[in-house]
Amino acid sequence: MLRRNGLNMSSQSWMVRVLGVLALLALLSGSAFAGPGYILKTQGNNLQTIANTYGLTLQRQIFSNRNFSVGVVSMPANADPSLASTVAADPNVLRFSADRVLPAKSPAFPVLSQSVASLQAWLLSMQNYQQKTNSYFNQPAFRLIGAPSAGQGKGVTVAVIDTAVDLAHPLLAGKLVAGADCVGSAGSPCAAGTPSIWNDPTLDQSTVIILEQSTVIILEQSTVIILEQSTVIILESDTAAALAGTQLPTDTGHGTMVASLIAGAAPGASIMPIRAFQADGSANLSDIVAAIYYAVNNGANVINMSFSAQSDPTLSDAITAATAAGVLCVASTDNTNSNAAVYPAAYNGQGQQVIGVGSVDSLTGLFKSSFSGYGQPSVDLYAPGENLVAAFPGNHFALASGTSFSSALVSGAAATLISKRPGDTLQNYSRALTGSGPQVWNPADGTHSLNVKTALKNLQ
Repeated sequence: MLRRNGLNMSSQSWMVRVLGVLALLALLSGSAFAGPGYILKTQGNNLQTIANTYGLTLQRQIFSNRNFSVGVVSMPANADPSLASTVAADPNVLRFSADRVLPAKSPAFPVLSQSVASLQAWLLSMQNYQQKTNSYFNQPAFRLIGAPSAGQGKGVTVAVIDTAVDLAHPLLAGKLVAGADCVGSAGSPCAAGTPSIWNDPTLDQSTVIILEQSTVIILEQSTVIILEQSTVIILESDTAAALAGTQLPTDTGHGTMVASLIAGAAPGASIMPIRAFQADGSANLSDIVAAIYYAVNNGANVINMSFSAQSDPTLSDAITAATAAGVLCVASTDNTNSNAAVYPAAYNGQGQQVIGVGSVDSLTGLFKSSFSGYGQPSVDLYAPGENLVAAFPGNHFALASGTSFSSALVSGAAATLISKRPGDTLQNYSRALTGSGPQVWNPADGTHSLNVKTALKNLQ
Protein backbone atom coordinates (compact mmCIF):
# COMPACT_ATOMS: atom_id res chain seq x y z
CA MET A 1 0.00 0.00 0.00
CA LEU A 2 1.28 3.43 -0.89
CA ARG A 3 2.39 5.46 2.11
CA ARG A 4 3.11 9.13 2.60
CA ASN A 5 4.39 10.93 5.73
CA GLY A 6 4.15 7.67 7.64
CA LEU A 7 0.39 7.25 7.06
CA ASN A 8 -1.22 4.74 4.77
CA MET A 9 -4.13 5.87 2.64
CA SER A 10 -6.89 4.53 4.90
CA SER A 11 -5.44 5.95 8.13
CA GLN A 12 -4.74 9.26 6.47
CA SER A 13 -8.32 9.45 5.22
CA TRP A 14 -9.56 8.67 8.76
CA MET A 15 -7.35 11.38 10.25
CA VAL A 16 -8.51 13.94 7.68
CA ARG A 17 -12.12 13.25 8.71
CA VAL A 18 -11.28 13.64 12.40
CA LEU A 19 -9.41 16.88 11.81
CA GLY A 20 -12.31 18.14 9.74
CA VAL A 21 -14.77 17.47 12.58
CA LEU A 22 -12.47 19.18 15.09
CA ALA A 23 -12.09 22.19 12.81
CA LEU A 24 -15.87 22.39 12.45
CA LEU A 25 -16.36 22.26 16.22
CA ALA A 26 -13.75 24.98 16.69
CA LEU A 27 -15.50 27.09 14.11
CA LEU A 28 -18.89 26.64 15.76
CA SER A 29 -17.49 27.50 19.17
CA GLY A 30 -15.98 30.81 18.04
CA SER A 31 -15.92 32.74 14.84
CA ALA A 32 -19.04 31.14 13.37
CA PHE A 33 -21.08 33.42 15.58
CA ALA A 34 -19.14 36.52 14.63
CA GLY A 35 -20.20 38.90 11.91
CA PRO A 36 -18.37 39.43 8.62
CA GLY A 37 -14.65 40.18 8.56
CA TYR A 38 -13.30 43.68 7.93
CA ILE A 39 -9.82 44.95 7.19
CA LEU A 40 -8.99 47.72 9.66
CA LYS A 41 -6.15 50.23 9.27
CA THR A 42 -5.47 52.58 12.15
CA GLN A 43 -3.03 55.32 13.01
CA GLY A 44 -0.17 54.04 15.14
CA ASN A 45 -0.62 50.77 16.99
CA ASN A 46 -4.30 51.24 17.80
CA LEU A 47 -5.91 48.09 16.43
CA GLN A 48 -6.86 46.63 19.80
CA THR A 49 -7.94 50.03 21.14
CA ILE A 50 -10.31 50.59 18.23
CA ALA A 51 -11.58 47.04 18.48
CA ASN A 52 -12.33 47.45 22.19
CA THR A 53 -14.02 50.81 21.63
CA TYR A 54 -16.55 49.42 19.19
CA GLY A 55 -16.94 45.86 20.46
CA LEU A 56 -15.01 44.31 17.58
CA THR A 57 -12.96 41.11 17.73
CA LEU A 58 -9.37 41.42 16.53
CA GLN A 59 -8.85 38.20 14.60
CA ARG A 60 -5.49 38.90 13.09
CA GLN A 61 -2.82 41.60 13.07
CA ILE A 62 -1.32 41.89 9.61
CA PHE A 63 1.17 44.73 9.93
CA SER A 64 2.24 47.36 12.43
CA ASN A 65 4.77 50.17 12.64
CA ARG A 66 4.83 53.53 14.42
CA ASN A 67 2.77 55.15 11.67
CA PHE A 68 -0.04 52.68 11.09
CA SER A 69 -1.33 49.18 11.78
CA VAL A 70 -3.42 46.79 9.67
CA GLY A 71 -5.50 43.90 10.91
CA VAL A 72 -8.65 41.85 10.39
CA VAL A 73 -11.58 42.31 12.76
CA SER A 74 -15.09 40.95 12.99
CA MET A 75 -18.26 42.60 14.19
CA PRO A 76 -20.72 41.14 16.68
CA ALA A 77 -23.37 39.05 14.96
CA ASN A 78 -26.09 41.40 16.21
CA ALA A 79 -24.24 44.63 15.41
CA ASP A 80 -26.20 47.71 14.42
CA PRO A 81 -26.09 48.23 10.62
CA SER A 82 -24.56 51.66 11.18
CA LEU A 83 -21.56 50.32 13.11
CA ALA A 84 -19.33 50.01 10.05
CA SER A 85 -19.80 53.66 9.09
CA THR A 86 -19.30 54.70 12.71
CA VAL A 87 -15.96 52.88 12.89
CA ALA A 88 -14.86 54.28 9.53
CA ALA A 89 -15.59 57.83 10.78
CA ASP A 90 -13.29 57.50 13.80
CA PRO A 91 -10.37 59.96 13.37
CA ASN A 92 -7.88 57.23 14.33
CA VAL A 93 -9.20 54.89 11.61
CA LEU A 94 -7.46 55.26 8.26
CA ARG A 95 -9.30 52.47 6.47
CA PHE A 96 -12.23 50.17 7.26
CA SER A 97 -13.52 47.94 4.48
CA ALA A 98 -15.02 44.50 4.16
CA ASP A 99 -12.71 41.56 3.58
CA ARG A 100 -13.78 39.54 0.59
CA VAL A 101 -13.07 36.30 -1.18
CA LEU A 102 -11.46 36.36 -4.60
CA PRO A 103 -13.07 33.27 -6.16
CA ALA A 104 -11.27 30.95 -8.52
CA LYS A 105 -11.83 32.24 -12.03
CA SER A 106 -13.85 30.25 -14.52
CA PRO A 107 -11.59 28.49 -17.04
CA ALA A 108 -11.62 29.86 -20.57
CA PHE A 109 -9.46 28.37 -23.29
CA PRO A 110 -7.23 30.96 -25.00
CA VAL A 111 -6.82 31.04 -28.74
CA LEU A 112 -3.40 29.49 -29.23
CA SER A 113 -1.92 27.20 -31.85
CA GLN A 114 -2.84 23.98 -30.10
CA SER A 115 -1.23 21.85 -32.80
CA VAL A 116 2.14 23.46 -32.06
CA ALA A 117 1.61 23.20 -28.30
CA SER A 118 0.56 19.55 -28.53
CA LEU A 119 3.60 18.74 -30.66
CA GLN A 120 5.88 20.42 -28.13
CA ALA A 121 4.23 18.50 -25.29
CA TRP A 122 4.61 15.22 -27.16
CA LEU A 123 8.27 15.92 -27.86
CA LEU A 124 8.80 16.85 -24.22
CA SER A 125 7.22 13.62 -23.05
CA MET A 126 9.56 11.56 -25.24
CA GLN A 127 12.63 13.00 -23.51
CA ASN A 128 14.36 11.61 -20.46
CA TYR A 129 14.60 13.78 -17.34
CA GLN A 130 17.93 15.37 -18.25
CA GLN A 131 16.70 16.17 -21.75
CA LYS A 132 13.58 17.81 -20.30
CA THR A 133 15.79 19.84 -17.99
CA ASN A 134 17.85 20.93 -20.98
CA SER A 135 14.65 21.89 -22.82
CA TYR A 136 13.75 24.10 -19.88
CA PHE A 137 17.14 25.86 -19.73
CA ASN A 138 17.46 26.23 -23.52
CA GLN A 139 13.90 27.28 -24.32
CA PRO A 140 13.44 30.13 -26.81
CA ALA A 141 11.84 32.47 -24.26
CA PHE A 142 14.99 32.63 -22.13
CA ARG A 143 17.13 33.37 -25.18
CA LEU A 144 14.64 35.96 -26.39
CA ILE A 145 14.81 38.02 -23.20
CA GLY A 146 18.62 37.74 -22.99
CA ALA A 147 20.17 34.40 -22.10
CA PRO A 148 20.50 34.17 -18.29
CA SER A 149 23.88 33.43 -16.74
CA ALA A 150 24.52 31.60 -13.50
CA GLY A 151 25.07 34.70 -11.38
CA GLN A 152 22.17 36.86 -12.51
CA GLY A 153 20.08 38.07 -9.60
CA LYS A 154 22.59 37.07 -6.93
CA GLY A 155 21.86 38.64 -3.56
CA VAL A 156 18.29 39.59 -4.53
CA THR A 157 15.15 38.04 -3.04
CA VAL A 158 12.00 37.69 -5.13
CA ALA A 159 8.80 37.06 -3.17
CA VAL A 160 6.25 34.96 -5.03
CA ILE A 161 2.69 35.54 -3.78
CA ASP A 162 0.90 32.54 -5.18
CA THR A 163 -0.16 28.99 -4.42
CA ALA A 164 2.21 26.76 -2.45
CA VAL A 165 5.21 25.34 -4.31
CA ASP A 166 6.80 21.93 -4.67
CA LEU A 167 9.78 22.47 -2.39
CA ALA A 168 11.56 19.35 -3.62
CA HIS A 169 11.48 20.03 -7.36
CA PRO A 170 15.06 19.82 -8.73
CA LEU A 171 14.67 23.07 -10.71
CA LEU A 172 14.14 24.90 -7.41
CA ALA A 173 17.01 23.22 -5.55
CA GLY A 174 19.09 25.83 -3.74
CA LYS A 175 16.81 28.63 -4.94
CA LEU A 176 14.27 28.85 -2.11
CA VAL A 177 14.51 30.81 1.12
CA ALA A 178 12.06 30.69 4.01
CA GLY A 179 8.67 32.07 3.07
CA ALA A 180 5.29 32.02 4.76
CA ASP A 181 1.77 30.67 4.68
CA CYS A 182 -0.68 33.58 4.81
CA VAL A 183 -3.85 31.59 4.23
CA GLY A 184 -6.10 31.99 7.27
CA SER A 185 -3.31 32.54 9.79
CA ALA A 186 -5.44 33.27 12.85
CA GLY A 187 -3.98 35.75 15.31
CA SER A 188 -0.73 36.34 13.41
CA PRO A 189 0.12 38.00 10.09
CA CYS A 190 1.41 34.84 8.40
CA ALA A 191 2.83 31.52 9.53
CA ALA A 192 6.57 31.70 8.85
CA GLY A 193 8.10 28.78 7.00
CA THR A 194 8.04 27.41 3.48
CA PRO A 195 4.58 26.10 2.56
CA SER A 196 4.48 22.93 0.47
CA ILE A 197 1.90 22.20 -2.17
CA TRP A 198 1.54 18.70 -0.74
CA ASN A 199 -0.11 20.17 2.36
CA ASP A 200 -2.76 22.13 0.47
CA PRO A 201 -6.20 20.98 1.69
CA THR A 202 -7.78 21.53 -1.75
CA LEU A 203 -5.47 18.96 -3.37
CA ASP A 204 -6.90 15.45 -3.22
CA GLN A 205 -4.50 12.97 -1.64
CA SER A 206 -4.86 10.43 -4.43
CA THR A 207 -3.75 13.14 -6.86
CA VAL A 208 -0.81 13.94 -4.59
CA ILE A 209 0.36 10.34 -4.75
CA ILE A 210 -0.01 10.22 -8.54
CA LEU A 211 2.01 13.40 -8.94
CA GLU A 212 4.71 12.21 -6.53
CA GLN A 213 5.26 8.90 -8.32
CA SER A 214 8.49 8.76 -10.24
CA THR A 215 7.26 6.19 -12.76
CA VAL A 216 3.97 6.45 -14.60
CA ILE A 217 2.52 4.97 -17.77
CA ILE A 218 3.68 6.65 -20.97
CA LEU A 219 1.12 7.36 -23.67
CA GLU A 220 1.41 9.47 -26.78
CA GLN A 221 -1.36 11.95 -26.04
CA SER A 222 -0.94 15.06 -23.94
CA THR A 223 -3.71 16.49 -21.81
CA VAL A 224 -4.61 20.12 -21.42
CA ILE A 225 -5.21 21.37 -17.90
CA ILE A 226 -6.70 24.83 -17.68
CA LEU A 227 -5.60 27.10 -14.85
CA GLU A 228 -6.15 30.66 -13.60
CA GLN A 229 -8.85 31.98 -15.94
CA SER A 230 -7.13 31.11 -19.21
CA THR A 231 -3.68 30.00 -18.20
CA VAL A 232 -3.08 26.75 -20.03
CA ILE A 233 -0.88 23.95 -18.87
CA ILE A 234 -0.12 21.09 -21.22
CA LEU A 235 1.47 18.32 -19.22
CA GLU A 236 4.06 15.96 -20.55
CA SER A 237 2.09 12.92 -21.62
CA ASP A 238 3.31 10.53 -18.93
CA THR A 239 1.99 12.79 -16.17
CA ALA A 240 -1.18 13.49 -18.12
CA ALA A 241 -1.83 9.78 -18.58
CA ALA A 242 -1.49 9.10 -14.87
CA LEU A 243 -3.94 11.90 -14.13
CA ALA A 244 -6.50 10.79 -16.72
CA GLY A 245 -9.95 11.22 -15.23
CA THR A 246 -8.59 13.17 -12.25
CA GLN A 247 -9.95 16.67 -11.72
CA LEU A 248 -7.13 18.87 -10.51
CA PRO A 249 -7.91 22.10 -8.64
CA THR A 250 -7.78 24.94 -11.16
CA ASP A 251 -4.51 26.47 -9.93
CA THR A 252 -2.57 23.30 -9.12
CA GLY A 253 1.13 23.85 -9.67
CA HIS A 254 0.76 27.56 -10.46
CA GLY A 255 3.22 28.69 -7.76
CA THR A 256 5.73 26.00 -8.73
CA MET A 257 5.64 26.99 -12.40
CA VAL A 258 5.96 30.71 -11.66
CA ALA A 259 8.85 30.12 -9.24
CA SER A 260 10.70 27.93 -11.75
CA LEU A 261 10.49 30.58 -14.47
CA ILE A 262 11.79 33.26 -12.11
CA ALA A 263 14.64 30.89 -11.25
CA GLY A 264 15.37 30.39 -14.94
CA ALA A 265 15.37 34.12 -15.71
CA ALA A 266 17.54 34.96 -12.69
CA PRO A 267 19.51 31.83 -11.71
CA GLY A 268 21.30 33.56 -8.83
CA ALA A 269 18.22 35.04 -7.17
CA SER A 270 16.60 33.71 -4.01
CA ILE A 271 12.89 32.93 -4.18
CA MET A 272 10.63 33.51 -1.19
CA PRO A 273 7.40 31.52 -1.66
CA ILE A 274 4.44 33.10 0.13
CA ARG A 275 1.18 31.20 -0.02
CA ALA A 276 -1.90 33.41 -0.31
CA PHE A 277 -3.96 31.27 -2.71
CA GLN A 278 -5.52 27.84 -2.39
CA ALA A 279 -4.72 25.30 -5.10
CA ASP A 280 -8.17 25.99 -6.54
CA GLY A 281 -7.18 29.61 -7.25
CA SER A 282 -9.29 31.26 -4.55
CA ALA A 283 -7.97 33.70 -1.94
CA ASN A 284 -9.11 36.10 0.73
CA LEU A 285 -8.18 39.70 0.07
CA SER A 286 -6.78 39.91 3.61
CA ASP A 287 -4.43 36.98 2.88
CA ILE A 288 -3.04 38.74 -0.20
CA VAL A 289 -2.60 41.98 1.73
CA ALA A 290 -0.89 40.07 4.54
CA ALA A 291 1.43 38.42 2.02
CA ILE A 292 2.52 41.78 0.59
CA TYR A 293 3.29 43.19 4.04
CA TYR A 294 5.12 39.96 4.97
CA ALA A 295 7.33 40.25 1.88
CA VAL A 296 8.11 43.88 2.71
CA ASN A 297 8.95 43.06 6.34
CA ASN A 298 11.14 40.08 5.52
CA GLY A 299 13.65 41.36 3.01
CA ALA A 300 12.04 40.94 -0.39
CA ASN A 301 13.48 43.17 -3.11
CA VAL A 302 10.90 42.19 -5.74
CA ILE A 303 7.32 40.97 -5.33
CA ASN A 304 5.85 38.87 -8.12
CA MET A 305 2.05 38.96 -8.25
CA SER A 306 0.78 36.67 -11.00
CA PHE A 307 -2.88 37.39 -10.32
CA SER A 308 -5.45 40.07 -10.97
CA ALA A 309 -8.39 41.46 -9.04
CA GLN A 310 -10.66 44.46 -8.76
CA SER A 311 -9.20 47.56 -7.21
CA ASP A 312 -9.45 47.73 -3.44
CA PRO A 313 -8.18 50.48 -1.10
CA THR A 314 -6.47 48.03 1.27
CA LEU A 315 -4.67 46.36 -1.64
CA SER A 316 -3.67 49.78 -2.94
CA ASP A 317 -2.36 50.72 0.52
CA ALA A 318 -0.22 47.58 0.63
CA ILE A 319 1.31 48.40 -2.78
CA THR A 320 2.06 51.93 -1.58
CA ALA A 321 3.77 50.51 1.53
CA ALA A 322 5.88 48.18 -0.62
CA THR A 323 6.94 51.05 -2.87
CA ALA A 324 7.81 53.21 0.13
CA ALA A 325 10.02 50.38 1.41
CA GLY A 326 11.90 50.22 -1.89
CA VAL A 327 10.36 46.94 -3.10
CA LEU A 328 9.68 46.65 -6.83
CA CYS A 329 6.28 45.11 -7.60
CA VAL A 330 5.59 43.15 -10.78
CA ALA A 331 2.05 42.03 -11.67
CA SER A 332 0.37 40.25 -14.55
CA THR A 333 -2.53 41.64 -16.49
CA ASP A 334 -5.62 39.56 -17.22
CA ASN A 335 -5.64 36.68 -19.68
CA THR A 336 -8.30 38.55 -21.61
CA ASN A 337 -7.95 40.43 -24.90
CA SER A 338 -8.93 43.75 -23.34
CA ASN A 339 -7.44 47.07 -22.28
CA ALA A 340 -9.58 47.23 -19.13
CA ALA A 341 -7.76 48.14 -15.93
CA VAL A 342 -6.92 45.22 -13.66
CA TYR A 343 -5.16 45.32 -10.32
CA PRO A 344 -2.53 45.32 -8.90
CA ALA A 345 -1.01 45.73 -12.39
CA ALA A 346 -2.75 49.10 -12.90
CA TYR A 347 -1.59 50.64 -9.61
CA ASN A 348 0.69 53.43 -10.75
CA GLY A 349 -0.59 56.36 -8.71
CA GLN A 350 1.34 58.68 -6.46
CA GLY A 351 3.84 56.70 -4.41
CA GLN A 352 3.23 53.43 -6.28
CA GLN A 353 5.58 51.56 -8.58
CA VAL A 354 4.12 48.46 -10.25
CA ILE A 355 5.23 47.02 -13.58
CA GLY A 356 2.15 45.59 -15.30
CA VAL A 357 3.00 42.73 -17.67
CA GLY A 358 1.28 41.33 -20.76
CA SER A 359 2.18 38.33 -22.91
CA VAL A 360 3.78 38.13 -26.34
CA ASP A 361 4.80 35.19 -28.51
CA SER A 362 7.87 33.26 -27.40
CA LEU A 363 9.68 33.22 -30.75
CA THR A 364 9.91 36.87 -31.83
CA GLY A 365 8.51 38.82 -28.87
CA LEU A 366 6.84 41.18 -31.32
CA PHE A 367 3.22 40.03 -31.29
CA LYS A 368 0.81 40.25 -28.38
CA SER A 369 -0.64 36.91 -27.40
CA SER A 370 -4.26 36.61 -28.46
CA PHE A 371 -5.29 35.99 -24.85
CA SER A 372 -3.35 38.84 -23.25
CA GLY A 373 -4.57 42.16 -21.94
CA TYR A 374 -2.98 45.25 -23.44
CA GLY A 375 -2.60 49.02 -23.12
CA GLN A 376 -2.57 51.42 -20.23
CA PRO A 377 -3.04 51.44 -17.34
CA SER A 378 -2.40 47.72 -16.89
CA VAL A 379 0.42 46.86 -19.32
CA ASP A 380 3.79 48.62 -19.08
CA LEU A 381 5.86 45.82 -20.60
CA TYR A 382 5.43 42.55 -22.48
CA ALA A 383 7.33 39.29 -22.04
CA PRO A 384 7.03 35.83 -23.62
CA GLY A 385 4.06 33.90 -22.28
CA GLU A 386 3.29 31.12 -24.74
CA ASN A 387 4.27 27.46 -24.34
CA LEU A 388 6.99 28.00 -21.76
CA VAL A 389 8.64 24.92 -20.28
CA ALA A 390 8.17 25.07 -16.51
CA ALA A 391 8.46 22.87 -13.44
CA PHE A 392 5.31 21.06 -12.33
CA PRO A 393 4.78 19.41 -8.92
CA GLY A 394 6.16 15.92 -8.47
CA ASN A 395 9.42 16.40 -10.41
CA HIS A 396 7.40 16.87 -13.60
CA PHE A 397 7.42 19.45 -16.38
CA ALA A 398 4.66 21.27 -18.23
CA LEU A 399 4.12 23.72 -21.04
CA ALA A 400 2.62 26.89 -19.61
CA SER A 401 0.85 29.77 -21.34
CA GLY A 402 -0.50 32.90 -19.68
CA THR A 403 0.41 36.37 -18.46
CA SER A 404 1.30 34.85 -15.07
CA PHE A 405 4.42 33.39 -16.62
CA SER A 406 5.30 36.57 -18.51
CA SER A 407 5.26 38.33 -15.14
CA ALA A 408 7.65 35.71 -13.75
CA LEU A 409 10.21 36.49 -16.46
CA VAL A 410 9.99 40.21 -15.71
CA SER A 411 10.45 39.57 -11.99
CA GLY A 412 13.59 37.60 -12.80
CA ALA A 413 14.83 40.44 -14.99
CA ALA A 414 14.12 42.93 -12.20
CA ALA A 415 16.22 40.81 -9.84
CA THR A 416 19.09 40.92 -12.33
CA LEU A 417 19.00 44.71 -12.54
CA ILE A 418 18.88 45.14 -8.77
CA SER A 419 21.78 42.71 -8.39
CA LYS A 420 23.89 44.64 -10.88
CA ARG A 421 22.99 48.09 -9.54
CA PRO A 422 21.87 47.76 -5.92
CA GLY A 423 20.53 50.89 -4.30
CA ASP A 424 19.22 52.53 -7.45
CA THR A 425 15.68 53.93 -7.49
CA LEU A 426 12.56 51.97 -8.33
CA GLN A 427 11.82 54.52 -11.03
CA ASN A 428 15.16 53.83 -12.71
CA TYR A 429 14.72 50.05 -12.53
CA SER A 430 11.23 50.37 -13.97
CA ARG A 431 12.32 52.77 -16.70
CA ALA A 432 15.19 50.49 -17.72
CA LEU A 433 12.92 47.45 -17.97
CA THR A 434 9.95 49.05 -19.70
CA GLY A 435 12.18 50.61 -22.37
CA SER A 436 14.35 47.56 -22.94
CA GLY A 437 13.39 45.39 -25.90
CA PRO A 438 11.81 46.12 -29.28
CA GLN A 439 8.42 47.76 -29.47
CA VAL A 440 5.61 45.28 -29.92
CA TRP A 441 4.09 45.47 -33.40
CA ASN A 442 0.58 44.49 -32.45
CA PRO A 443 -0.74 46.55 -30.79
CA ALA A 444 1.60 49.32 -31.97
CA ASP A 445 1.16 51.55 -28.92
CA GLY A 446 4.84 52.01 -28.11
CA THR A 447 5.01 49.31 -25.41
CA HIS A 448 8.22 47.31 -25.40
CA SER A 449 9.01 43.63 -25.06
CA LEU A 450 11.48 42.54 -22.37
CA ASN A 451 15.21 42.32 -23.05
CA VAL A 452 17.49 42.01 -20.04
CA LYS A 453 20.72 42.98 -21.78
CA THR A 454 19.24 46.21 -23.10
CA ALA A 455 17.68 46.93 -19.70
CA LEU A 456 21.12 46.67 -18.09
CA LYS A 457 22.51 49.14 -20.62
CA ASN A 458 19.58 51.47 -19.93
CA LEU A 459 20.46 51.42 -16.25
CA GLN A 460 24.06 52.50 -16.75
